[in-house]
Amino acid sequence: MISVLVDILSWIALTAGAAFYVIGAVGMTRMPDLFTRMHSVSVSDTMGVGLLCFGMILQAGPSLLAVKIAFVVLVLWATGAVATHALARAALHDGAKPLLAAPDGRLVPTDCVDLFPELGVRLAQPLASETPEEGETPLPDDGATIAEPAPGYGPAGNTGANPDAAPDPTREDR
Repeated sequence: MISVLVDILSWIALTAGAAFYVIGAVGMTRMPDLFTRMHSVSVSDTMGVGLLCFGMILQAGPSLLAVKIAFVVLVLWATGAVATHALARAALHDGAKPLLAAPDGRLVPTDCVDLFPELGVRLAQPLASETPEEGETPLPDDGATIAEPAPGYGPAGNTGANPDAAPDPTREDR
């Protein structure tokens, strides 16, 4: 009797988790902008993974496999939230504007700085990936190279890509 109840609960959780993923996929194709698409995917990811893994844990019973599945859920929940936050921040930093409803019901791009002035201060600062570390050479804005290419590579090389290859007689020297 208990095993039948566990099987029923497990299949309910597995079906509900799959339904969240289907709803998230539909939301991904139907939502109008990046931020609402991220929302639909992150909700389906959180609930879908949780319910699918809960169903698997019920099927696995009290075992090491159940502990491993629970650990996978925790890792996916943590990395999913961090990835969603990083993607949203990068999109805002690049100037993407979320669509918000106007008083007449239309969706209009809205500058988040108008809604949250403190966000403007944070967006004015460069991302950590755009800031060179101490002692590191910043990337040039004019397209110039930072360092000379290795011998045999690039414009000064005789064959272009492979310094060990024999020179191609049909190519002109640069």
